[in-house]
Amino acid sequence: MSGKLVAVANMKGGVGKTTTVVMLADALAASGASVLVVDLDPQASASICFAGDEILADLIREGRTLDHYLGLRIVDRDRAVLPDFVRAAISTTTHLGEPLAVSLLPSGPDLRIVEREIIYALTTRKFSMHAIESHLWKLFHEDFAPLRDRYDYVLFDCAPGISPMTEVAIRASDLVIVACIPDFLSTYGLKGFYRMIWGTPGGPESMLTPRRLPHVLVTRLQQNVKQHQTTLRSLTEGATAENPVFRLFATRVPQSAALANALTRQYTTYRNKYHDTYHDLIGGTIAPLMTEVKEVLHGA
Repeated sequence: MSGKLVAVANMKGGVGKTTTVVMLADALAASGASVLVVDLDPQASASICFAGDEILADLIREGRTLDHYLGLRIVDRDRAVLPDFVRAAISTTTHLGEPLAVSLLPSGPDLRIVEREIIYALTTRKFSMHAIESHLWKLFHEDFAPLRDRYDYVLFDCAPGISPMTEVAIRASDLVIVACIPDFLSTYGLKGFYRMIWGTPGGPESMLTPRRLPHVLVTRLQQNVKQHQTTLRSLTEGATAENPVFRLFATRVPQSAALANALTRQYTTYRNKYHDTYHDLIGGTIAPLMTEVKEVLHGA
């Protein structure tokens, strides 16, 4: 069975996308799966969580980042090979005495600049915007889609908003998870996000519309905040409406300062005790979320 592509996205930043990616990567790897995290965010939060400052700095210096690969492949028309840019066995988190099987395609600080250079370079070559979209779609299916044969799960940590590469990854993914704080600002753009991806073909060669509706994951939930409870009820009603634009995971990720600490290498003692400290720390969130994700992807 080929691996599954999962994009974690939201038009808004600061809603827990990277937290979700790291949690899922850890949980899936601890269940015996091989996982690749692709960091599509120039802030490189997922890259820092897995690699740490020193290793990430080395990868940037060596040109082993997503932005460098895209610059070579599209702007310079170099025959770069994507797996050469993947850092294998990046996780320092252990389970049953063994490091988790998590690999990383890191982001660098120049990712957004390179994405602009791609648009400029292809426009100079007389590409229309539709042709640029089709070119990126073709590149994705030639270079990224074959990663299904190497990994059980490929998780895309998407940047806020919709950049060209983010849109391609979202459209090509088997599941799109929308991490969302249950408040007005974080949920405001859900319908717009749906219309942009699910309501609009991507170009003349029709970049695919994802076959599944986006699945909203409620993050940073505070049970004692009235607005959170009100918004959660609204999300539940929206997901069960006659013609919903999203589904809603039953799992809720609680607000937790300790959870944020657990995602960095400086606090790996939390994650290194996966079934004890780390699991208890987030109130049993990881296992139920992983189960729901697998049920959606595999129909179990």
